Amino acid sequence: HADDCLETTMLNLIHAGQLKAMPARYTSHARDTPLAVIRPLLTCVEEDIAQYAQLSQFPILPCNLCSNQANLQRPQVKLLLSTLEGLNPQAKQNMLRALQTVKPSHLLDQSLREACGMDPITGDGLDEDTDHGDEEDELPL
Repeated sequence: HADDCLETTMLNLIHAGQLKAMPARYTSHARDTPLAVIRPLLTCVEEDIAQYAQLSQFPILPCNLCSNQANLQRPQVKLLLSTLEGLNPQAKQNMLRALQTVKPSHLLDQSLREACGMDPITGDGLDEDTDHGDEEDELPL
């Protein structure tokens, strides 16, 4: 779900130094036979899923795989996201939208820029839609 995706993104940013999230669909090659992984609820928030499960009287199975274990970072990242949402109620939705509207010209990864057909240094050259901080994209301070 969306919360898990954002938590994973933040864990990767903070602890691995990578801008990496969770794709909605990919093929895992971890075993001998490739496995298609599909996440149909990737844009649904955990609270909505829990509410729907309760209204539908779905049985909830206890999970001790990740966030319920002691000394793990995911509960702390969940708290961080909750704090950000307290500062801006749209924070999680904005972060999820940001993962869907990446602007390679605004990132520091020169190999990504080059793979997108841009000049790796300036970010110029993909098309006329490439902007470098046009006023309509600026955030309020």
